[in-house]
Formats: sequence, structure tokens, C-alpha cells
Amino acid sequence: MLDRGETSPFVLLSAPAGTGKTALLADWVAEAEEQDRTAWITFEGVDVAFWPGVVECLKSLGVRLPPRAVPAGDGRLDRHVRRRIAEAVASHPNRLTVVVDGYELLSAEVAEDLDFLLRHSGHRLRMVMVTRADPVLPLYRYRLDDKVVEVRMTDLAFTDEEAGELLERAGVTLAPESVHALNVRTRGWAAGLRFAAKLLLLRQHPDDAVAEIVGDTGNIAEYLVREVLDAQSPEVRALLLATSIPETIQPGLAEALGGPSAARVLAFLTRNNVFIEPVPGHRGFYRYHPFFRDLLRAELAYEAPDEMRRLQREAAEWFAREGLITSAVGHFAAIGAWEEAATEVVDDLAVGQLLIDNGTSVLARSLRSIPDEVADPSAALVRATLALGAGDRQGVTHELADVRTRSGERSGSHGWAENVTARVLDAVRARSSVNPSEAMVLAKAAEQALEPQGSRSRIDSHPELRALVHTSMGMAAMRQGELAKADVMFKAGVAASSETGSEPILAEGLGYRALIACHLGELSRAAKLGARAVGPIEDMGIGATGWSSVARTALAWVEMERYDLRAAADHVRSVEQLELAPMDPIPAALQSLIRARLQVAHGDRPGALGGLEQATAGVPEEDVWLSEQLRVELAYLRVAAGEPAEAILEVEGLDDDPGATLVVGLAQSQLGDTDAADAALASVLSPRTSTPTRVSGWLVECARRLREGAPVRAHQALRQALGLAAPERLRRPFHEAPAAVRQLLVRDVELCAEYGWLFEVSGRPSQRLSAAKPSVTPSTGPVVEGLTERELEVLGHLANLLSTEEIASVMYISVNTIRTHVRNILRKLGVTRRNAAVRRARELQLLSQ
Repeated sequence: MLDRGETSPFVLLSAPAGTGKTALLADWVAEAEEQDRTAWITFEGVDVAFWPGVVECLKSLGVRLPPRAVPAGDGRLDRHVRRRIAEAVASHPNRLTVVVDGYELLSAEVAEDLDFLLRHSGHRLRMVMVTRADPVLPLYRYRLDDKVVEVRMTDLAFTDEEAGELLERAGVTLAPESVHALNVRTRGWAAGLRFAAKLLLLRQHPDDAVAEIVGDTGNIAEYLVREVLDAQSPEVRALLLATSIPETIQPGLAEALGGPSAARVLAFLTRNNVFIEPVPGHRGFYRYHPFFRDLLRAELAYEAPDEMRRLQREAAEWFAREGLITSAVGHFAAIGAWEEAATEVVDDLAVGQLLIDNGTSVLARSLRSIPDEVADPSAALVRATLALGAGDRQGVTHELADVRTRSGERSGSHGWAENVTARVLDAVRARSSVNPSEAMVLAKAAEQALEPQGSRSRIDSHPELRALVHTSMGMAAMRQGELAKADVMFKAGVAASSETGSEPILAEGLGYRALIACHLGELSRAAKLGARAVGPIEDMGIGATGWSSVARTALAWVEMERYDLRAAADHVRSVEQLELAPMDPIPAALQSLIRARLQVAHGDRPGALGGLEQATAGVPEEDVWLSEQLRVELAYLRVAAGEPAEAILEVEGLDDDPGATLVVGLAQSQLGDTDAADAALASVLSPRTSTPTRVSGWLVECARRLREGAPVRAHQALRQALGLAAPERLRRPFHEAPAAVRQLLVRDVELCAEYGWLFEVSGRPSQRLSAAKPSVTPSTGPVVEGLTERELEVLGHLANLLSTEEIASVMYISVNTIRTHVRNILRKLGVTRRNAAVRRARELQLLSQ
């Protein structure tokens, strides 16, 4: 694998300690033909700067570098100096290799400078990095460009054959099945195999001993106690047992558990291979090998259970004093000290993080078993938080009611923290309240609770709480139809959630801002906001959680308005597979609206009508904005279905909504009330109306002028619609316009050329509207039988070279149904092949050229 990196600028050996990284690399360099072109630097100190050593390596290889090129510390390189270093390496006559052993590249500034050097050294530099932690370099980009070779633990793990050879060299001969059993137990870890070999050397029958090492009989524990633990002095033995309580032993904690000399003794033990090792990059931190740590804990619990409980509590209190809430709660939970655990969570104001992680964090898992019998208010708040994250509305309500009955039991700092926690939970819970006004009142109360005198530092360390409350206020305002106010709240939530760890709330706030932009017709801004929201979630590896559902709903809305049906359907499906964020009614309702538009685009108006009726019935009237959106959309469908009177009834009372006004105008036109239709249309065409509604209004005006026999005024109205739609590439109104309007457009060669974007979606011909775009050389040959709307849509997909399966996916119908449509198209057009059908359709002006 290393040999394959000959032409790669970066070679990474990343694996835990004891896996043979350095040994492998030393052999590889020793066998290389170009040893004189290789320099090696080993970093042993934690605070050693990166660039001075690397620059010295380059100088030793004959690279002429500028004087004083490197900062004294581990800061950034000067931009001009960085460029001169790269130029000096690029001008060297030979390809050079620099081996960096033991440096953990965690500084973004150092990584950026190194990335620059790798990219601008003219293929003259190969950097080989040996580390226990992946560097913060853009490895994903290196992988895409095939410019990195990676060697990891799975590559370094010994095979059974290699494990057998290592054991033989150590003087231990085992049967193949014993080697396999031992290698499975150690996962091919070189250091573990070496240790096993030392143990097996002491046995007369090593094959029998392997069964003890890899089996579940407890013999391995007995062996380690006798051979390792009992071999220590009583003082060291007591220290080993006491310090086995935490996962990682830290400075200060070691003394708290093991006495004032604990750190010195632990440092000594690391040099004597007593299954304890220093934590790389953290001076004074130690950890036991897992199997040895588990043995020590079991021995302590058996010998002195009361002492173990005391040590657990000591560790918990130490972590609590240090502000390490997760570790503190874990140790309290281990001994069933639930009141103390809950108190730490509430006092630390960790409710926000518990809500963000959706019950997946170590902290949430530690608290999951908190009994209902623990009646402490803090315990009830913790249970309410976990229930809220799981969507258990009844559980949240019950626990918060219990807290309110005890609200006067605590005072001082802890009472304040309980009040803040309860207020934040109330605000988040109220997101799905039937009454958005109540939700706003509760969110404002939480906002006020987050502004106490004298506790600002504690609040400031938890920006996610402000983000949750601002987002809750924005949702309440949005549900009330106050979109401008909602956008201000969401913007404040986004600003508050800019800290690392608050990405889910950031994504939620950006998603809501994108939805508001969609409603206003600002599709480009909505697309940018949606992409900003989804990106951090995917980077965190939690793309399958509900925090991105709002943003994906907005992206589906954008693609629907631009009439990229495939992309819109993909976003809808992705949201359907997500677990929605806690108590969030808005995305679900808007998903129903977008699904209905997709069904309309695919010719299924009855299905769209039925789905919207069901969705509208499920939205309370108090949810003003959601109810308006669904009712207006439903009214549009009723007008299209020839039910103008029902459409007017549907939007009754929505006099201030321009979309409702447009629907009323369309309905009145169908009913023959020209004056009412004129008045409604004049109101819709006001500059204060959103772009999508104005575009639709001008297209209605175009249709009316065509019916009146006024083609010039119809053409003017069409131009107005196109001009408004062009900046945002708004296509859906044109696809859903009356046939006469579409014919006017596609027969105008000048308009088609000027607004060519209308006929393309992501570089592809647009669906269905392109089916009416005129052919350059029209044919007069008749079609045997007219194509249905569904068949025209399938024909458009055939022209886009979609397969049968792809067409079925886009149109939400079965493959067999698509095949039936294709057969009908071929029969009606009098051809036998798909490509012939497309050519014939273009001749007949059913498709564009």
C-alpha cells in the first residue's frame, strides 16, 4: 500500500498505539531506493511546533528556503513565505519525501498551510504522516482526486498467518485453531499479540492457555489477578483498584481517588507495562487497557462494594466541580444516585443539549434509566426533557405538571435553574400547541427567564437555549401568519446557534427562513438557506434525523416551483424517511401541499384533491398560516375541477390573502361574474403581492385577454409574467397555465429564445411545457388518436432519455402502467420504437426539437 503512494502527495498511517505504524514505515524507508531523498522527523512533545521541524527536513534535502520563514510558535505561515516555500520545493530537481511521525495535526491553520504546500509543490513533495488521530486536512477532497494513500488499523491488523509467525518468533508454537482464537480476541492488534505471547511462554501447554485467554470462563481474570495484580505492592494494588473507576484518569482526579502520590505512581506504572498507557496529546492523562480496567472494577466491587460506591461518588463530584457534566452524571447513575445526577443536569442547564441529541448522547443514555419513583423536581424535569425529545407529549405534560406542584420547594441558584429549564421545556413543547398564541406566550416567558441578573455567564455558556426559544417564538409567529416577525426570530435563533454542537438548531432555523423565502417567491435565497441547513447535519453524520426536515421541505418547495419534478420528489421522499424534530407541525403540513402539487404535475388531480382535503382537516383553524396555505391550494384544485362555488367557500374569510383573492377571481370568472373577477385580478397584480401570485395573476390576465380576442394585451400580460418569473426561474405557473396561454408562448419564437430557461431544468428539457414547444419543421401528418395528458408526460420523459423504471419513480406510478402508456404512445403515433416516437412527436409539435 505504501508503494502505491509513490505518486501521491500525501500518505497517511493512522491507527492506535501498538499497531506497528512506525516499525512498518521504518522498514519501508530502509528498503526504498531513494533514501537520500527522504527526511524523517519524530514529534515526541505535545507542544512541539510543526513547521520548524518540517522546514529543517526540507533544508536537509537540499531545498533552498527563505530565511526566517517559520514562526517561532505553531502559528500560521506568512502568505508570501508560504508561497516561496512551495516554489522552492517545486523547483527542486527531484521528488522528495518527508516523514512526520507522532504529530497530531489538530490546528486548522497549520492544516491549511500544509494543504497549500501539498497542492502547490509541483508534484515534488510527498508527505508521509504517522499519527493516532486523523489530521484536520480535507481528506475527502484528496480521496476524490486520488491523491492520498491511507493505511489504517484494519490494514495493520495481523492475519492468522502473521499472528502465528509472531508467536513462533516469540517462542510460542500454537495449533492453527488456537492462533485463530487468540487473533479473534485481540483483533489482530500487534501489541496485544505480543503480550499474549509473554503470558503463553509461562505455560507448559500454551494451546490450553489460549482457551483461558479467549474464553468466557473467567480464567483470564483469575490469571491476571494472580500474575499482575497480586504481584504489586499493597499500596500500588489499592491505587490500581481506586483509579479504575473513571474511563480516563485526569490530573487532579488521580489524586482525588488515589491520594497525593497517585500521578507519580501512575507515570511509573506506564513504564512498567502494567496495562496502563498515557493518553496521546494530554499530559498527565492515563487510561487502562479495557480488559484490565474491567478486571479491576470487578475486583473492587467484590472486595469492597461500599468503597466502590464511595469512589464513584468521589469521581462524580470531582467531574461536577470541573464542569464535566456527562462524566459526573455517568458516575452518579452508576450508583443509582439519581437525584444528584438530575440536579447536575438542571444546574448545568443541559436541557438544550439533551433535546438536540435526540437521546443518542452518552449523557442521555446515562439518564434513560432514571426511575419514575424519584420524585425530585429536577428528576421530573430530566424525564420531561427525555420525553420531549422522544415526542412523548403526554409524558412531557405529566412531568411538567408535577414540577409545577413543587415549584416552591427550591430557592436560590438551583431554584432558578429549575425555573429556566421548565420554561424552556414549556416553550419547545408548545410548538405543537393547538393555540399558537399560547405558544408565543410560553416562548416569551422562556425568553424572559433567560435574562436574569447575575447569571448571564451560565446562560451565555448555553447558546442553544436561546436558539431553541427564539426558534419556538418564530414558529409561533409563523403559525399566526406574522412571517416578517417570524423571520426576525429565526434569524436570532440562527445567530445564537452558531456555536459547535448546536448544528441541529442552526439547521432548523435556516430551514424555517428558507420556507418563508419560498412563500415570498425568493427561490434562490431559499435554496441557499436550505443548502446551508442540510450541510452541517450531513457533516455530523446525522442526515437521517428530523432536524433537516424543515430545510428539505423548503428545498422540495423550491424544486417544485422550478418544476424539477424529480428533484422535488427526491426531497419529499427524504423527508418521509426522517423522524421529524420534536413537536413540529409545520413541515408535515407543507409536505402535504408539495405532494399535492407533484400529483397535479403528474395529472392526478383527484388524488391531490383528496390528500389536501385530509391534510386541511388535520390542521386546526388556530394555525392561521398553515390553514391558509392548504385552503388556498385546495381552492385552486376545486377551480381546476370545475367547482367554482366550492372554491369560494373554501377561502371564505381569507380576504387579506392575495392567493385567496386570485382563486376567488378565477371562480367568479367561471361563474360569469366579470366585474368581481376584474376587481380580484386588479388586487392580485399589486406590487405588494408575492412574486408567484403575481405571475399567476398575469397568466390569468393573459388567458382572459385571449378569450376576449385581444392578443396584443394577452401578449403583454404574458411578458409581464415572464419578466417577473425570470430572476427566480419560476416555472410551475407556466406549466399549470391554461392551454391557450401555453400555445401563445410556444408559438412565439422570439419569446422562446428570450426565455429559454423556461424550457430547461438543470440542463434538461423541462417536463411537459417542452411538449408544446414548436418544431422548426412541423409536419402535417395526423395523429391516429390524440394523446392523453398522462401519455404526453410519459412522452416528455422518453425524450429526456429516462428509463421505464425512472419514469415510474418520477410519476409515482407502477412500471407496468408506464409500459402500458408507452405501448399506447407507439400505437397512436404509428411507430414501433421509442426514439421514433420522439422524432414523430417533434414533427407533430408535441415536443420541442
